Amino acid sequence: MNLVISMATRGRPEKLVETIKRSVVNWTHPETVMEVQIDHDDPASFEACEKARIHDRVVLNVRQREDTIAEKWNRSLARPADVYLVVGDDDPYVTPGYDSKILEAAKRFPDGIGMVYGGMANLSFSGSVAPTSGLCRKMGYIQPAYFPYWFVDHWTDDICRMIGRISVADIKTDQRNVGVTQEFREPWWWATFFDACYLMRRREARAIIDADDFMGEEWHKELLRTHHPLIEQRSRMLNDSVRWQFSQPGVRVNKDLSDPRYVRVKDKARDMLKTILADPDMPKTDVFMFSQILMPPTTVPSLQRAYA
Repeated sequence: MNLVISMATRGRPEKLVETIKRSVVNWTHPETVMEVQIDHDDPASFEACEKARIHDRVVLNVRQREDTIAEKWNRSLARPADVYLVVGDDDPYVTPGYDSKILEAAKRFPDGIGMVYGGMANLSFSGSVAPTSGLCRKMGYIQPAYFPYWFVDHWTDDICRMIGRISVADIKTDQRNVGVTQEFREPWWWATFFDACYLMRRREARAIIDADDFMGEEWHKELLRTHHPLIEQRSRMLNDSVRWQFSQPGVRVNKDLSDPRYVRVKDKARDMLKTILADPDMPKTDVFMFSQILMPPTTVPSLQRAYA
């Protein structure tokens, strides 16, 4: 088995080099590869890595900048692997042999379909996210490209909880110098958009469970098919916290909503909503709630005119 580490970076060359060096020194598997996803307009990151010449299995992948960080991580799908580890440029892996431990944890899936987690980054999510290639083939991505930040690992977390395929490796990252989210805009809107997509995630999970190559007894598969209410409720509660936290006075959020990349991502999300809210399986109460929050009407038909 082999591991490909997909590292996203943007405009932090010193931190990037330090993170790579601290992570690489803890490799023990001879086939581990790190692909550093560098944007074409970020020459400082490329030059810093070239100058450092860290390791012959650290590959610099320079491409046109995508609109979402998930698309950047998904570049690594072009490189064959048994497991893909999703990482950033600000939290190095400090556990010796973490790459081998991830691969050992992935061997617990008899059909190669599942997610490997490590230590927790917060009360809700792991700081290590490593889907197997089998899971990536089922989902069609390493992370979904629907969001400008954050919510991608929440999405795959929901799916893995619903299919019951989480294996744990005893590994940790150094979270002490994690930087700010670079694309951080309208967290309340994206949290609600995430909630509105619950039927999409449920169907993705069901398709995996129902597939012939997903191993397991039928009674256990039936149990998994019933897990979605708890997982979806947990997600809404987590997103309630996001909505509350970032509505408080003094909390800083990027107010610039004119960035072309951000506009394109949000426009795609709005287009998705037209299909999501037209789904006959979505309760009418949910359709009304999500449409009012995410696609509010621009006119008030019942309002009387003030002047003739």
